Amino acid sequence: MPYLISFRAQIVGLVLCISGLNLSAAPKIDLIELYHGVAEGNYLIGDLGGAERGVEQMLRIDPDYLPALTLKARVLLDQNKPVQALKAAERAIAIEPENHKHSLLKALVLSHADRREEAAALIQQILAKADLESDEARVAKELLSLPLITEGDWDDAAFGTDEIYLADPKTKSASLRHSREAYLEKTHADLQFGAHNEAITAIDQAIAVYKDQTGQEALQQSTALRLLRARLLTQIGRFDQAITDLQNLTAQQPQNFEALIILASLYASVERWESLEAVIEPIAKRPELSDVALYLEGRASLAKNRVGTARAKFDAAIQALPQEADLLRRSLFFYRGLCLQKLGRHKEASTSILNAIDAGFRPETREEALVACRTLLRADRSSDAIPILEAITLNRIHPDAEAWAMLGRAHLASGTQTLALSAFNESLLIDSEQAELLALRGALLRKIGDLEGALTDYKKAHQFAPLNSVLSYEKGLVLLQLGRLSEAEGMLEIAARQLTANPTLNIIHANCAYAIGKIDGAAESLSKYFVENPTTPAPNAIYLAQLLKAHFNKNISRLERTPDLAKNLKVKTFNDPVIQYFNGVANRKKVLDWAGIAKSPEEARRQICAAAYWMAQWEEANGDVTKAKELLKIAVDTGSPDLTEWQLANWQWNKK
Repeated sequence: MPYLISFRAQIVGLVLCISGLNLSAAPKIDLIELYHGVAEGNYLIGDLGGAERGVEQMLRIDPDYLPALTLKARVLLDQNKPVQALKAAERAIAIEPENHKHSLLKALVLSHADRREEAAALIQQILAKADLESDEARVAKELLSLPLITEGDWDDAAFGTDEIYLADPKTKSASLRHSREAYLEKTHADLQFGAHNEAITAIDQAIAVYKDQTGQEALQQSTALRLLRARLLTQIGRFDQAITDLQNLTAQQPQNFEALIILASLYASVERWESLEAVIEPIAKRPELSDVALYLEGRASLAKNRVGTARAKFDAAIQALPQEADLLRRSLFFYRGLCLQKLGRHKEASTSILNAIDAGFRPETREEALVACRTLLRADRSSDAIPILEAITLNRIHPDAEAWAMLGRAHLASGTQTLALSAFNESLLIDSEQAELLALRGALLRKIGDLEGALTDYKKAHQFAPLNSVLSYEKGLVLLQLGRLSEAEGMLEIAARQLTANPTLNIIHANCAYAIGKIDGAAESLSKYFVENPTTPAPNAIYLAQLLKAHFNKNISRLERTPDLAKNLKVKTFNDPVIQYFNGVANRKKVLDWAGIAKSPEEARRQICAAAYWMAQWEEANGDVTKAKELLKIAVDTGSPDLTEWQLANWQWNKK
């Protein structure tokens, strides 16, 4: 029974951590834990750059976070940067001086830096303070043989210090453990340099240490190494070999449920569902593991699109769960949510998935992570989605356009425009034909002032989605902002024909058409606008209608649907003084003074720009070019490029 208790404590990790992604945290878990998991995982597979990025993320959150400092020292040491590694180790010692592990780390760094006398002196200090039977003392003794390891003499390092342990009858097996650890050190070094075959050979040598040994401890150690070998093979994509190894192990040890569950997870990874179901059978015979068996059965059913069966299995597993099995419970609720999603019960699905995430669910695969993030983004929880997406993108093992795009959307929703742009760029480098994402990046570039970049993106997006009327609209707005009014008017006209129920588009096109002298086109779009907004038209629509009346003189048949504008004006509305100016009641100073009354200087400038522009149009319509130029100058000097009136005024000013 103690074995089963121990097994239950680690069961979810075995089930959830065998796949390719191995995400290390969920949104509600502290961000620093997420980055630690990602960094540690990257370090173990030899991705020192990924490990370093994770370390820096942690230290930005908490400069004194000890796991980050110790991992930083290890990463820097493996990058052959002993000076920087030493600083990190010494910082850890300063924070926690009584922890011998930090001093041992420093000794390790000193040894690698060829400062072996200092390392030996520090080791002796540790041995003088530590319990001689403690792990710290054992590691300190092992460090005395480190020169052999640093010089690549793995066999001598493995077996040359047996006397240290054999001198003490209580630690007869320690030499075996030391031999094993020497080969594991070599495994890590080989992985660091991409020498996967050599790493496997080192694991095999570690396993061979126990070849001729008998007894329970030797069996356990050998089994643990065989499981490690299977995980390593899985990690480097050699699934078939890992499966063969585990099949051999479970044939020899049919009650090794850890191996059985890893094997089950591997079968799922390579979509061998029948084999998975065969492995589940012995697990299901153990009453203590019925919930795990139901969970695996549900996963197999879901993979085969037997959604109803899968949901039933997950529901049954939830009922069978021990009260303390929280992590597996989270996973079950997540996959239950996937089932509900496939069944079209989207509201229930979102609730189930969000509950799982809030409880700490860790997505197992990229696909599951993306489902989780889509759900979070729909729920306006971009800050929770970001760490999951960063875990995918930081991994960088498999470039993923969708993950980068979603990360960009999450950053955009959170207001971090620079990070959003960077993520969009990464996504489009992988897949440059994403029309929707090109349009989204174009909108962002336009927002931050890169109009030429925005126009380029909209043009590319239009190539891939030529019938997308929204793209025509957005492209027209950029052309307008660039001062290319003739092109803008043509593009906006196309969009107006397609987006018939867009009042904003109609008024923008009307103003643009009027500016370049297409009076009939302006009148047509303005009429459409008033149909959609018969009672509360925007002030600039009212201004334009008055100008068109001046152009048409008494022939206003094209504006038959336009309401009597004077009657619809309310005395205290924003634009009263402009209309009064048109009617000869208010002078320029009165209008500009009134426009300058606002809650902020920026708002005042915008109001002055708009008022000056429309007064300039009135003077132009009445033939007073001098007054029109004076007012245009005021509009250009006070407004900003994001204001339509400024764009039109700037174009007219430069034209004149």
